[in-house]
Amino acid sequence: MGKLDPFDSIQAPCLRTEKNAPLRVNPEPLGLSGSTELAEVSGRRQTPSLRPGSRRVDFIFLHVPKLTNYYRPINDFIWINFLPMGLLGLADLLQRHGISTEVVHTGVEWIEDRHFSVIDYIREKAPRIVAIDLHWHHQSYDVIEVVKKVKAAMPSVYVLLGGYTASFFHEEIMNNFDGVDGIIRGEAEVPILELANALSQGKGDLFSIPNLTWRRKGRILINPLSYVASEKELNNISFTNFPLLKNYPTYIRYIGQPFYVKGVSKEKNFWMYSLKSPIYHLTVGRGCPVQCTWCGGGRSSLETITGRKEVTFRSVERVLQSIKEAVSYGYETFHICFDPYPQRPQYFLDLFSRLREEKIKMECFFECFGLPSIHFIKSFKATFPGPKSLIALSPEVGSETRRKIHKGYAYSNQALMKTLDQMEANGVFCDLFFTLGVPFEKEADIVQTIQLQKMIRERYSNVRGIRTFTIEMEPGSPWHLDPEEYGVKTSLHHFMDFYHYHSGDKSAFSSLGYWIPDYFGEEKDEKGFEEALQKIKCRHFCFIHPEARKSSTPFWGRRLCDLSSLFWKIKGLVSHRKP
Repeated sequence: MGKLDPFDSIQAPCLRTEKNAPLRVNPEPLGLSGSTELAEVSGRRQTPSLRPGSRRVDFIFLHVPKLTNYYRPINDFIWINFLPMGLLGLADLLQRHGISTEVVHTGVEWIEDRHFSVIDYIREKAPRIVAIDLHWHHQSYDVIEVVKKVKAAMPSVYVLLGGYTASFFHEEIMNNFDGVDGIIRGEAEVPILELANALSQGKGDLFSIPNLTWRRKGRILINPLSYVASEKELNNISFTNFPLLKNYPTYIRYIGQPFYVKGVSKEKNFWMYSLKSPIYHLTVGRGCPVQCTWCGGGRSSLETITGRKEVTFRSVERVLQSIKEAVSYGYETFHICFDPYPQRPQYFLDLFSRLREEKIKMECFFECFGLPSIHFIKSFKATFPGPKSLIALSPEVGSETRRKIHKGYAYSNQALMKTLDQMEANGVFCDLFFTLGVPFEKEADIVQTIQLQKMIRERYSNVRGIRTFTIEMEPGSPWHLDPEEYGVKTSLHHFMDFYHYHSGDKSAFSSLGYWIPDYFGEEKDEKGFEEALQKIKCRHFCFIHPEARKSSTPFWGRRLCDLSSLFWKIKGLVSHRKP
């Protein structure tokens, strides 16, 4: 995820002579035999002391959201609240192999107890390993600060990182932060189990563990990026083992939006800012066959970051089982953001058919990567006839020329209209997502987007929401890897850039991490570019609506934004005056 490519020489073992330079190792092929049994602890490694009466665990996963954020209509909020989709699966895998495991979401714990101390909790549970996901770059500062605190309080605990951002910047993170003992790059099912087994036996030799960057005798060692999960492996783990997550009922009920507003209760968050339906993010598969220019998770980015070269689906029956289990825990809607072949929908037609056979009643929010076929639209309606179900489309921009440059599955405006006609004829609701401020776009292109949105708003009653977001600089995306090619300026090249960038009050809603010098012709820096873009967004694309499932016209969106801002100002004054 960035301009430098830390995997350039991954295939060639090499030893550098500089201080702290990494040693790339070429272990013997990984043997999985024996990996399913947890060996006895050798006693060579000291573990934290356990409080009387506490139940210790071997392994703790921590999810650390970005705690400090500000956006005018909602004031202060917590950002990056969703667990990475594979995290519960990893916890389940370890638990099934006799490694006692727990997942702790520090945002959920803040909601439940403002005085919660993650350090005290880890000390009480006395794990051998603490694994922290650093998936989204917004977490960079908060995660590293937790790493420092954990290592300072419990030096013997093995601190492990994983996720896209950690994977891309693995070498830089290891060089800059001694508190990180290891990073699993890319997919982690086999590596994390092998690592847990090795550490439980007190082994110092970790050469055989794929995808691992680690320390040995003061050196940084980089094992080959050789593992990606197979369909069989993805089918054999559960992504719905929610009891492994501390306070999971709160997560299920109240973490229904990417953000959580700090100034109101969890109940008010649910009723004011969520879709008012617990939403489960369904794991269908992994991989993407195309590459959008802004995306750190497209085909070429995935190959660099995770080694994955092809798409893998979980079996329909295992996905069906996940849905049933999610329903049993109180989920009412499931979200699918995995549509690698939009014009070849047979997998989803089979899944929807099985849902109808099993008479499972849920709502569905389906994000289509391109345009859905008529067969998909009809099957979707037959399976999800409820009023909360919809298909989301992302034209991104009004200009067909710009869309072809940036979007993996591009299409014409005429094809978009035909699809919207089909959805309306079949009674399927739709959300549309756009952006602005992309490379090669000019103000005239923005006018095209405004006109397209206006026409859709007037023509289609089944389009419930039209939302326009600006796009951030994503590590590992084509923009980030080669900003000059896209005419983009950015200060976010390395991990330390992202770490410092997120150490203040930068907000994903207004801080982009890049600017385009000739976009407007007069803004000379990132701040001026963002301010000019924000003015256009407020004037022509504001979509804030009191009902989270809907969007307003720009005029009413601005009015609601003003009222919301006034509400928070008054609330702040009242709170300040209270003794």
